Amino acid sequence: MFRILTHPPIHNYGGILQAFALQQALRKIKVQSRVIDFFGKKWGSELSKCGIRAKCSCIKSLLKIIFFGSPLGLPGLMYPHLFSLFKLRFMRLWRLDLKRKKLPKLADNHPFIVGSDQVWRCVYARNIESVPFFFLNFATPDQRKRSIAYAASFGSDEWEGTPEETVECAQLLKQFKAVSVREHSGVDICREVFGVDAVQMPDPTLLLEQEDYNYLIRNWRTKSTDSPFMAVYLLDETDSKSQLTASICQHNGLHAQHLMPHPGAKKLMNRLPLSIPQWLRFIRDSKYVLTDSFHGCVFSIIFNKPFICLGNESRGTARFDSLLATFGLQDRLVTHYDKDAILKIMNTPIDWEKVNSIRRSEQERAFDFLRRNLE
Repeated sequence: MFRILTHPPIHNYGGILQAFALQQALRKIKVQSRVIDFFGKKWGSELSKCGIRAKCSCIKSLLKIIFFGSPLGLPGLMYPHLFSLFKLRFMRLWRLDLKRKKLPKLADNHPFIVGSDQVWRCVYARNIESVPFFFLNFATPDQRKRSIAYAASFGSDEWEGTPEETVECAQLLKQFKAVSVREHSGVDICREVFGVDAVQMPDPTLLLEQEDYNYLIRNWRTKSTDSPFMAVYLLDETDSKSQLTASICQHNGLHAQHLMPHPGAKKLMNRLPLSIPQWLRFIRDSKYVLTDSFHGCVFSIIFNKPFICLGNESRGTARFDSLLATFGLQDRLVTHYDKDAILKIMNTPIDWEKVNSIRRSEQERAFDFLRRNLE
């Protein structure tokens, strides 16, 4: 029984779906696993303070959003609630308590699979737990010798750790049975910074088929829309991105279906967070996808949807470069918001037969890696 260690899936659609997909992929090769379910430092602190006053404030914010389209942020507990429902229904979990009292038990016997997502991006790891935590510093040497990293991501083409973190993480990583990273640049980081040989592997979400995700949609109450639309999944929305969205929709005779909450939207659905199956359905049923998210690109590829990816420098572009280069779709990544150029790219047909063939080859490589190293 393997334990999957990844970022706590609190409010990130791609984050929880990659954990779900890795567990499902392991099932396909008869490997049992449980995803470690825990809250990071920030969320754990917020949850521990959720008394009566905090809950009343949360309800008050929610009512403002529903009835007045308040621009205030969404109540922090809404995403964890939606995601918890999904996890309990579709995933096998191992709960790690807030105070980490069960950590010794976690480091008791079972080997681990570290990844995917940006588990080795230091700024994120420190906010959640610590950088060495995601290199299994709490496990025994014997556990690490039976553990692997699958498609772990640094989120950048450079290692961001301190000298002390670098030394400790290098010592830990050298004990792993096998190491794979999600980006091609990660192979260089492992070799040059840690002295470890690594191979590049696809994100776990790419290991499943459309039907695996359609199963989630069918087994959850989701809604469609009658008129054709463009799915808009922007993690960092700006005025320029909003103007671009409006221009593309107007040119193509579509309406924009936002996959992130818009407090001022007319429809209630668009003011609240979507369930994970609903998020998937909007991508699946869209005519086009406009996104600045890595997993927004991934699911566009999975569902064979024409897409444009707006370069997201603050979140790291190495992920996008590696993903799109794999499928020969580098032209879909844009950093300058020239409407005419983007419209031309968006309406240029994608050779989905070629893309799907590459994805099948990537799946074969990945399953071979997993079978060889999880025996």
